[in-house]
Amino acid sequence: MSLKTKRSLIFRILAATLAFCCIFSSLIHTAPVASADQELEDLQAQYDKVQAEIDKNKAELSEVQGEIKDQNKKLNALNSEIDGINEQISILNSRIDTLNKDINAKEANIEDINNQIEDINNQIEETNLQMDEVRATMQDTREMLLGRIRENYMAGETSTLEILFSSDDISTFFTRKELMQQVSENDAALIKDLEDKLVTLDELNATLDKQKEELQGKITELEAEKVALEARQGDLDSSKKTEQQKRSEVTEKQNQVKDIINGLDKESAEYKAAIKKGQAEKEQLSKQIDAYIAEHGSSVGDTPDAAYENDGRMSWPVKFESYISCGYPSYSDGTPHWGIDICAKGGNSRGRAFCAAQGGKVIIAKNDGNWNYGFGNYCVIDHGDGKQTLYAHSDNLYVSEGQVVKKGQQIGVIGMTGNTTGPHLHFEVRVKNADGSVSRVQPLNYVSNPY
Repeated sequence: MSLKTKRSLIFRILAATLAFCCIFSSLIHTAPVASADQELEDLQAQYDKVQAEIDKNKAELSEVQGEIKDQNKKLNALNSEIDGINEQISILNSRIDTLNKDINAKEANIEDINNQIEDINNQIEETNLQMDEVRATMQDTREMLLGRIRENYMAGETSTLEILFSSDDISTFFTRKELMQQVSENDAALIKDLEDKLVTLDELNATLDKQKEELQGKITELEAEKVALEARQGDLDSSKKTEQQKRSEVTEKQNQVKDIINGLDKESAEYKAAIKKGQAEKEQLSKQIDAYIAEHGSSVGDTPDAAYENDGRMSWPVKFESYISCGYPSYSDGTPHWGIDICAKGGNSRGRAFCAAQGGKVIIAKNDGNWNYGFGNYCVIDHGDGKQTLYAHSDNLYVSEGQVVKKGQQIGVIGMTGNTTGPHLHFEVRVKNADGSVSRVQPLNYVSNPY
Protein backbone atom coordinates (compact mmCIF):
# COMPACT_ATOMS: atom_id res chain seq x y z
CA MET A 1 0.00 0.00 0.00
CA SER A 2 1.50 3.38 -1.05
CA LEU A 3 1.83 6.29 1.34
CA LYS A 4 -0.67 8.26 -0.76
CA THR A 5 -3.21 5.43 -0.58
CA LYS A 6 -2.81 5.14 3.19
CA ARG A 7 -3.39 8.85 3.66
CA SER A 8 -6.49 8.63 1.48
CA LEU A 9 -7.74 5.81 3.72
CA ILE A 10 -7.46 8.00 6.81
CA PHE A 11 -9.24 10.90 5.10
CA ARG A 12 -12.11 8.58 4.16
CA ILE A 13 -12.40 7.35 7.75
CA LEU A 14 -12.43 10.91 9.12
CA ALA A 15 -15.07 11.96 6.56
CA ALA A 16 -17.23 8.97 7.48
CA THR A 17 -16.91 9.84 11.16
CA LEU A 18 -17.96 13.45 10.56
CA ALA A 19 -20.94 12.24 8.54
CA PHE A 20 -21.88 9.86 11.31
CA CYS A 21 -21.70 12.65 13.87
CA CYS A 22 -24.19 14.59 11.76
CA ILE A 23 -26.48 11.57 11.68
CA PHE A 24 -26.12 11.08 15.42
CA SER A 25 -27.07 14.68 16.14
CA SER A 26 -30.36 14.09 14.30
CA LEU A 27 -31.47 11.82 17.14
CA ILE A 28 -32.62 14.89 19.03
CA HIS A 29 -36.32 15.13 18.16
CA THR A 30 -38.57 18.12 18.61
CA ALA A 31 -41.03 17.56 21.44
CA PRO A 32 -44.72 17.60 20.41
CA VAL A 33 -46.68 20.74 21.21
CA ALA A 34 -49.36 18.87 23.14
CA SER A 35 -48.59 15.59 24.87
CA ALA A 36 -50.76 12.54 24.40
CA ASP A 37 -50.97 12.25 28.18
CA GLN A 38 -52.60 15.68 28.43
CA GLU A 39 -55.03 14.88 25.62
CA LEU A 40 -56.01 11.60 27.27
CA GLU A 41 -56.45 13.33 30.61
CA ASP A 42 -58.73 15.96 29.06
CA LEU A 43 -60.77 13.30 27.25
CA GLN A 44 -61.14 11.29 30.44
CA ALA A 45 -62.41 14.39 32.25
CA GLN A 46 -64.99 14.95 29.49
CA TYR A 47 -66.04 11.31 29.61
CA ASP A 48 -66.44 11.36 33.41
CA LYS A 49 -68.49 14.55 33.23
CA VAL A 50 -70.91 12.99 30.73
CA GLN A 51 -71.07 9.82 32.81
CA ALA A 52 -72.03 11.86 35.88
CA GLU A 53 -74.92 13.40 33.91
CA ILE A 54 -76.03 9.98 32.67
CA ASP A 55 -75.94 8.55 36.19
CA LYS A 56 -77.92 11.51 37.47
CA ASN A 57 -80.59 11.11 34.79
CA LYS A 58 -80.79 7.36 35.42
CA ALA A 59 -81.29 7.94 39.14
CA GLU A 60 -84.04 10.47 38.53
CA LEU A 61 -85.70 8.23 35.96
CA SER A 62 -85.53 5.26 38.30
CA GLU A 63 -87.38 7.20 41.01
CA VAL A 64 -90.33 8.07 38.78
CA GLN A 65 -90.25 5.09 36.39
CA GLY A 66 -93.44 3.63 37.77
CA GLU A 67 -95.17 6.97 37.58
CA ILE A 68 -94.38 7.66 33.93
CA LYS A 69 -97.35 6.85 31.73
CA ASP A 70 -96.74 9.44 29.06
CA GLN A 71 -94.94 7.64 26.22
CA ASN A 72 -93.50 10.94 25.04
CA LYS A 73 -91.80 11.44 28.40
CA LYS A 74 -90.39 7.94 28.20
CA LEU A 75 -89.07 8.70 24.74
CA ASN A 76 -87.48 11.92 25.95
CA ALA A 77 -85.84 10.14 28.87
CA LEU A 78 -84.49 7.36 26.66
CA ASN A 79 -83.31 9.82 24.02
CA SER A 80 -81.48 11.83 26.67
CA GLU A 81 -79.64 8.68 27.72
CA ILE A 82 -78.89 7.82 24.11
CA ASP A 83 -77.51 11.29 23.43
CA GLY A 84 -75.26 11.06 26.47
CA ILE A 85 -73.98 7.61 25.53
CA ASN A 86 -73.35 8.72 21.95
CA GLU A 87 -71.31 11.62 23.30
CA GLN A 88 -69.27 9.15 25.34
CA ILE A 89 -68.77 7.01 22.24
CA SER A 90 -67.44 10.07 20.42
CA ILE A 91 -65.04 10.79 23.30
CA LEU A 92 -63.91 7.16 23.36
CA ASN A 93 -63.23 7.26 19.63
CA SER A 94 -61.11 10.38 20.12
CA ARG A 95 -59.28 8.61 22.92
CA ILE A 96 -58.69 5.56 20.71
CA ASP A 97 -57.33 7.79 17.92
CA THR A 98 -54.97 9.55 20.34
CA LEU A 99 -53.69 6.26 21.74
CA ASN A 100 -53.16 4.77 18.28
CA LYS A 101 -51.24 7.82 17.04
CA ASP A 102 -49.05 7.92 20.14
CA ILE A 103 -48.29 4.20 20.01
CA ASN A 104 -47.47 4.36 16.30
CA ALA A 105 -45.20 7.38 16.77
CA LYS A 106 -43.26 5.78 19.60
CA GLU A 107 -42.85 2.48 17.77
CA ALA A 108 -41.61 4.34 14.69
CA ASN A 109 -39.12 6.21 16.87
CA ILE A 110 -37.85 2.97 18.38
CA GLU A 111 -37.42 1.46 14.93
CA ASP A 112 -35.52 4.56 13.80
CA ILE A 113 -33.10 4.31 16.72
CA ASN A 114 -32.55 0.61 16.07
CA ASN A 115 -31.68 1.39 12.46
CA GLN A 116 -29.17 3.99 13.58
CA ILE A 117 -27.57 1.53 16.01
CA GLU A 118 -27.24 -0.93 13.15
CA ASP A 119 -25.51 1.78 11.10
CA ILE A 120 -23.06 2.41 13.95
CA ASN A 121 -22.27 -1.28 14.26
CA ASN A 122 -21.54 -1.39 10.53
CA GLN A 123 -19.20 1.59 10.88
CA ILE A 124 -17.42 -0.01 13.82
CA GLU A 125 -16.95 -3.20 11.83
CA GLU A 126 -15.55 -1.23 8.89
CA THR A 127 -13.17 0.65 11.20
CA ASN A 128 -11.92 -2.61 12.71
CA LEU A 129 -11.24 -3.98 9.22
CA GLN A 130 -9.26 -0.84 8.39
CA MET A 131 -7.31 -1.15 11.64
CA ASP A 132 -6.46 -4.77 10.83
CA GLU A 133 -5.24 -3.67 7.41
CA VAL A 134 -2.99 -0.97 8.89
CA ARG A 135 -1.65 -3.36 11.55
CA ALA A 136 -0.81 -5.92 8.85
CA THR A 137 0.99 -3.28 6.77
CA MET A 138 2.89 -2.10 9.82
CA GLN A 139 3.90 -5.65 10.70
CA ASP A 140 5.17 -6.25 7.17
CA THR A 141 7.23 -3.06 7.37
CA ARG A 142 8.69 -4.01 10.75
CA GLU A 143 9.63 -7.45 9.48
CA MET A 144 11.28 -5.88 6.44
CA LEU A 145 13.32 -3.53 8.61
CA LEU A 146 14.24 -6.29 11.08
CA GLY A 147 15.38 -8.42 8.14
CA ARG A 148 17.58 -5.61 6.93
CA ILE A 149 19.10 -5.19 10.40
CA ARG A 150 19.81 -8.93 10.57
CA GLU A 151 21.47 -8.83 7.14
CA ASN A 152 23.62 -5.87 8.15
CA TYR A 153 24.56 -7.64 11.35
CA MET A 154 25.53 -10.82 9.50
CA ALA A 155 27.49 -8.91 6.86
CA GLY A 156 29.02 -6.50 9.31
CA GLU A 157 28.17 -2.82 9.49
CA THR A 158 29.34 -0.90 6.47
CA SER A 159 31.71 1.90 7.47
CA THR A 160 32.19 5.22 5.78
CA LEU A 161 35.72 4.12 4.80
CA GLU A 162 34.36 1.02 3.03
CA ILE A 163 31.93 3.16 1.17
CA LEU A 164 34.75 5.49 0.14
CA PHE A 165 37.06 2.69 -1.11
CA SER A 166 34.22 1.05 -3.04
CA SER A 167 33.30 4.29 -4.77
CA ASP A 168 34.81 5.16 -8.12
CA ASP A 169 34.99 8.82 -7.23
CA ILE A 170 34.08 11.28 -4.49
CA SER A 171 30.73 12.05 -6.16
CA THR A 172 29.70 8.39 -5.97
CA PHE A 173 30.77 8.26 -2.31
CA PHE A 174 28.47 11.10 -1.27
CA THR A 175 25.62 9.79 -3.38
CA ARG A 176 25.81 6.34 -1.71
CA LYS A 177 26.05 7.79 1.79
CA GLU A 178 23.09 10.11 1.21
CA LEU A 179 21.06 7.21 -0.23
CA MET A 180 21.67 5.10 2.89
CA GLN A 181 20.62 7.99 5.10
CA GLN A 182 17.46 8.51 3.04
CA VAL A 183 16.58 4.81 3.27
CA SER A 184 16.96 4.92 7.03
CA GLU A 185 14.97 8.11 7.37
CA ASN A 186 12.19 6.81 5.08
CA ASP A 187 11.93 3.58 7.09
CA ALA A 188 11.60 5.54 10.32
CA ALA A 189 9.07 7.90 8.78
CA LEU A 190 7.04 4.96 7.50
CA ILE A 191 6.93 3.37 10.95
CA LYS A 192 5.99 6.69 12.53
CA ASP A 193 3.25 7.19 9.91
CA LEU A 194 1.79 3.75 10.58
CA GLU A 195 1.89 4.31 14.33
CA ASP A 196 0.09 7.62 13.93
CA LYS A 197 -2.57 5.96 11.80
CA LEU A 198 -3.04 3.23 14.37
CA VAL A 199 -3.53 5.85 17.06
CA THR A 200 -6.04 7.66 14.84
CA LEU A 201 -8.00 4.49 14.22
CA ASP A 202 -7.95 3.62 17.94
CA GLU A 203 -9.38 7.06 18.67
CA LEU A 204 -12.06 6.59 16.01
CA ASN A 205 -13.01 3.23 17.45
CA ALA A 206 -13.21 4.72 20.93
CA THR A 207 -15.43 7.50 19.57
CA LEU A 208 -17.74 5.02 17.86
CA ASP A 209 -17.91 2.86 20.98
CA LYS A 210 -18.89 5.92 22.99
CA GLN A 211 -21.55 6.85 20.47
CA LYS A 212 -22.86 3.29 20.49
CA GLU A 213 -23.02 3.41 24.27
CA GLU A 214 -24.96 6.66 24.11
CA LEU A 215 -27.34 5.20 21.55
CA GLN A 216 -27.76 2.07 23.62
CA GLY A 217 -28.79 4.30 26.49
CA LYS A 218 -31.28 5.95 24.16
CA ILE A 219 -32.77 2.67 23.08
CA THR A 220 -32.90 1.49 26.68
CA GLU A 221 -34.86 4.60 27.47
CA LEU A 222 -37.20 3.92 24.57
CA GLU A 223 -37.62 0.28 25.57
CA ALA A 224 -38.72 1.52 28.98
CA GLU A 225 -41.15 3.80 27.19
CA LYS A 226 -42.30 0.83 25.15
CA VAL A 227 -43.14 -0.98 28.37
CA ALA A 228 -45.25 2.04 29.27
CA LEU A 229 -46.82 1.85 25.83
CA GLU A 230 -47.74 -1.76 26.46
CA ALA A 231 -49.69 -0.53 29.44
CA ARG A 232 -51.17 2.09 27.12
CA GLN A 233 -52.06 -0.70 24.70
CA GLY A 234 -54.04 -2.17 27.55
CA ASP A 235 -55.75 1.20 27.87
CA LEU A 236 -56.46 1.10 24.13
CA ASP A 237 -57.96 -2.39 24.32
CA SER A 238 -60.03 -1.37 27.32
CA SER A 239 -61.25 1.77 25.52
CA LYS A 240 -62.26 -0.28 22.48
CA LYS A 241 -64.11 -2.75 24.68
CA THR A 242 -65.90 0.06 26.50
CA GLU A 243 -66.77 1.70 23.18
CA GLN A 244 -68.36 -1.55 21.98
CA GLN A 245 -70.26 -1.87 25.26
CA LYS A 246 -71.55 1.67 24.85
CA ARG A 247 -72.66 0.91 21.29
CA SER A 248 -74.52 -2.15 22.55
CA GLU A 249 -76.12 0.01 25.23
CA VAL A 250 -77.25 2.51 22.59
CA THR A 251 -78.70 -0.34 20.53
CA GLU A 252 -80.62 -1.62 23.55
CA LYS A 253 -82.01 1.86 24.27
CA GLN A 254 -82.84 2.45 20.60
CA ASN A 255 -84.76 -0.82 20.44
CA GLN A 256 -86.76 0.35 23.45
CA VAL A 257 -87.42 3.59 21.60
CA LYS A 258 -88.44 1.64 18.50
CA ASP A 259 -90.92 -0.43 20.52
CA ILE A 260 -92.48 2.73 21.94
CA ILE A 261 -92.64 4.36 18.51
CA ASN A 262 -94.35 1.31 17.01
CA GLY A 263 -97.06 1.66 19.66
CA LEU A 264 -97.70 5.33 18.96
CA ASP A 265 -100.45 6.74 16.79
CA LYS A 266 -98.90 7.25 13.36
CA GLU A 267 -100.56 10.64 13.12
CA SER A 268 -99.43 11.83 16.53
CA ALA A 269 -96.88 14.58 17.00
CA GLU A 270 -94.80 12.23 19.15
CA TYR A 271 -94.59 9.67 16.37
CA LYS A 272 -93.64 12.26 13.77
CA ALA A 273 -91.02 13.78 16.06
CA ALA A 274 -89.53 10.35 16.73
CA ILE A 275 -89.40 9.54 13.01
CA LYS A 276 -87.79 12.89 12.33
CA LYS A 277 -85.13 12.21 14.96
CA GLY A 278 -84.42 8.82 13.43
CA GLN A 279 -84.05 10.41 10.01
CA ALA A 280 -81.64 12.96 11.43
CA GLU A 281 -79.51 10.11 12.75
CA LYS A 282 -79.46 8.40 9.38
CA GLU A 283 -78.55 11.66 7.68
CA GLN A 284 -75.68 12.11 10.13
CA LEU A 285 -74.33 8.67 9.19
CA SER A 286 -74.93 9.33 5.49
CA LYS A 287 -72.80 12.46 5.69
CA GLN A 288 -70.04 10.50 7.40
CA ILE A 289 -70.19 7.88 4.64
CA ASP A 290 -70.10 10.62 1.98
CA ALA A 291 -67.02 12.11 3.63
CA TYR A 292 -65.31 8.72 3.75
CA ILE A 293 -66.09 8.05 0.08
CA ALA A 294 -64.82 11.53 -0.83
CA GLU A 295 -61.50 10.78 0.87
CA HIS A 296 -61.02 7.10 0.06
CA GLY A 297 -63.33 6.15 -2.80
CA SER A 298 -62.69 5.98 -6.55
CA SER A 299 -63.90 8.77 -8.83
CA VAL A 300 -65.86 8.88 -12.08
CA GLY A 301 -63.40 8.21 -14.90
CA ASP A 302 -61.15 5.91 -12.84
CA THR A 303 -60.31 2.50 -14.26
CA PRO A 304 -61.42 -0.32 -11.93
CA ASP A 305 -58.80 -2.76 -10.66
CA ALA A 306 -58.76 -5.89 -12.83
CA ALA A 307 -59.37 -7.99 -9.71
CA TYR A 308 -62.84 -6.42 -9.38
CA GLU A 309 -63.98 -7.89 -12.73
CA ASN A 310 -66.24 -4.87 -13.10
CA ASP A 311 -68.22 -5.40 -16.32
CA GLY A 312 -69.96 -2.01 -16.14
CA ARG A 313 -73.46 -3.40 -15.51
CA MET A 314 -74.88 -3.76 -12.00
CA SER A 315 -77.14 -6.68 -11.14
CA TRP A 316 -80.15 -6.82 -8.82
CA PRO A 317 -78.74 -7.45 -5.30
CA VAL A 318 -81.13 -10.30 -4.42
CA LYS A 319 -81.76 -13.56 -6.26
CA PHE A 320 -85.38 -14.20 -5.39
CA GLU A 321 -88.77 -12.75 -6.21
CA SER A 322 -88.85 -9.35 -4.60
CA TYR A 323 -90.52 -5.96 -4.54
CA ILE A 324 -89.60 -2.44 -3.44
CA SER A 325 -91.36 -1.48 -0.21
CA CYS A 326 -89.97 2.05 -0.16
CA GLY A 327 -88.30 3.90 -2.99
CA TYR A 328 -85.89 6.74 -3.73
CA PRO A 329 -85.70 9.65 -2.82
CA SER A 330 -88.22 9.88 0.05
CA TYR A 331 -90.61 8.08 2.36
CA SER A 332 -94.35 8.55 1.99
CA ASP A 333 -94.20 11.35 4.56
CA GLY A 334 -91.68 13.24 2.45
CA THR A 335 -88.60 12.64 4.60
CA PRO A 336 -85.47 11.69 2.62
CA HIS A 337 -84.80 8.08 1.68
CA TRP A 338 -81.61 7.78 -0.38
CA GLY A 339 -82.08 4.19 -1.50
CA ILE A 340 -84.60 1.46 -2.15
CA ASP A 341 -85.90 -1.08 0.37
CA ILE A 342 -86.11 -4.58 -1.12
CA CYS A 343 -88.35 -7.26 0.39
CA ALA A 344 -89.08 -10.84 -0.62
CA LYS A 345 -92.50 -11.57 -2.01
CA GLY A 346 -94.47 -13.72 0.42
CA GLY A 347 -93.09 -11.99 3.50
CA ASN A 348 -90.10 -14.24 4.14
CA SER A 349 -87.26 -11.73 3.70
CA ARG A 350 -85.33 -12.34 6.90
CA GLY A 351 -82.32 -14.60 6.48
CA ARG A 352 -82.44 -14.45 2.66
CA ALA A 353 -79.14 -13.81 0.88
CA PHE A 354 -78.15 -10.54 -0.75
CA CYS A 355 -75.24 -10.15 -3.17
CA ALA A 356 -72.76 -7.59 -4.48
CA ALA A 357 -74.35 -5.72 -7.39
CA GLN A 358 -70.92 -5.36 -8.99
CA GLY A 359 -67.36 -6.47 -8.32
CA GLY A 360 -65.27 -4.21 -6.11
CA LYS A 361 -63.60 -3.71 -2.74
CA VAL A 362 -65.40 -3.42 0.60
CA ILE A 363 -64.37 -0.04 2.04
CA ILE A 364 -66.75 -0.01 5.06
CA ALA A 365 -68.13 -2.98 6.98
CA LYS A 366 -69.98 -2.76 10.29
CA ASN A 367 -71.08 -6.17 11.52
CA ASP A 368 -71.32 -5.61 15.26
CA GLY A 369 -75.10 -5.90 15.58
CA ASN A 370 -75.29 -2.33 16.88
CA TRP A 371 -77.58 0.53 15.98
CA ASN A 372 -75.03 2.42 13.88
CA TYR A 373 -77.24 5.48 13.50
CA GLY A 374 -80.12 3.31 12.32
CA PHE A 375 -78.30 1.39 9.58
CA GLY A 376 -77.54 -1.59 11.81
CA ASN A 377 -75.08 -3.98 10.16
CA TYR A 378 -74.10 -2.39 6.84
CA CYS A 379 -71.31 -2.31 4.27
CA VAL A 380 -70.15 -0.14 1.37
CA ILE A 381 -68.45 -1.51 -1.77
CA ASP A 382 -66.30 0.68 -4.04
CA HIS A 383 -66.49 -0.60 -7.63
CA GLY A 384 -63.44 1.34 -8.82
CA ASP A 385 -65.23 3.54 -11.37
CA GLY A 386 -66.59 6.21 -9.03
CA LYS A 387 -69.65 4.18 -8.08
CA GLN A 388 -70.25 2.77 -4.59
CA THR A 389 -73.11 0.58 -3.36
CA LEU A 390 -74.43 0.42 0.21
CA TYR A 391 -76.28 -2.48 1.86
CA ALA A 392 -77.93 -1.96 5.28
CA HIS A 393 -79.96 -3.67 8.05
CA SER A 394 -78.29 -7.05 7.57
CA ASP A 395 -78.60 -9.66 10.30
CA ASN A 396 -75.09 -10.80 9.40
CA LEU A 397 -72.43 -9.68 6.91
CA TYR A 398 -70.09 -12.20 5.30
CA VAL A 399 -67.49 -9.64 4.22
CA SER A 400 -64.95 -7.42 5.95
CA GLU A 401 -63.22 -4.14 5.18
CA GLY A 402 -60.56 -4.44 2.47
CA GLN A 403 -62.01 -7.62 0.96
CA VAL A 404 -62.44 -7.86 -2.82
CA VAL A 405 -65.78 -9.31 -3.91
CA LYS A 406 -67.17 -10.46 -7.25
CA LYS A 407 -70.41 -9.50 -8.90
CA GLY A 408 -73.21 -11.74 -7.60
CA GLN A 409 -71.17 -12.96 -4.59
CA GLN A 410 -73.23 -13.35 -1.41
CA ILE A 411 -72.14 -10.69 1.08
CA GLY A 412 -74.77 -11.07 3.81
CA VAL A 413 -78.32 -11.95 4.81
CA ILE A 414 -81.34 -9.68 5.06
CA GLY A 415 -82.33 -8.69 8.58
CA MET A 416 -83.77 -5.90 10.68
CA THR A 417 -80.81 -4.50 12.61
CA GLY A 418 -80.90 -0.75 13.19
CA ASN A 419 -83.98 1.38 12.64
CA THR A 420 -86.46 -0.80 10.75
CA THR A 421 -90.11 -1.73 11.02
CA GLY A 422 -89.52 -5.08 9.35
CA PRO A 423 -86.83 -7.13 7.61
CA HIS A 424 -85.60 -5.71 4.30
CA LEU A 425 -82.45 -4.81 2.40
CA HIS A 426 -81.75 -1.09 2.18
CA PHE A 427 -79.76 -0.61 -1.04
CA GLU A 428 -78.10 2.60 -2.26
CA VAL A 429 -75.87 3.76 -5.11
CA ARG A 430 -73.55 6.72 -4.53
CA VAL A 431 -71.26 8.37 -7.06
CA LYS A 432 -68.05 10.24 -6.39
CA ASN A 433 -67.82 12.91 -9.04
CA ALA A 434 -64.63 14.15 -10.71
CA ASP A 435 -64.65 17.24 -8.45
CA GLY A 436 -64.64 15.02 -5.33
CA SER A 437 -68.28 15.62 -4.39
CA VAL A 438 -70.52 12.63 -3.63
CA SER A 439 -74.03 12.22 -5.04
CA ARG A 440 -76.70 9.86 -3.72
CA VAL A 441 -78.36 8.72 -6.91
CA GLN A 442 -81.43 6.77 -7.97
CA PRO A 443 -80.46 3.06 -7.72
CA LEU A 444 -82.97 2.14 -10.44
CA ASN A 445 -80.86 4.07 -12.93
CA TYR A 446 -78.23 1.34 -12.44
CA VAL A 447 -80.22 -1.81 -11.53
CA SER A 448 -83.65 -3.18 -12.36
CA ASN A 449 -85.81 -5.81 -10.73
CA PRO A 450 -85.87 -8.89 -13.00
CA TYR A 451 -88.74 -10.53 -11.11
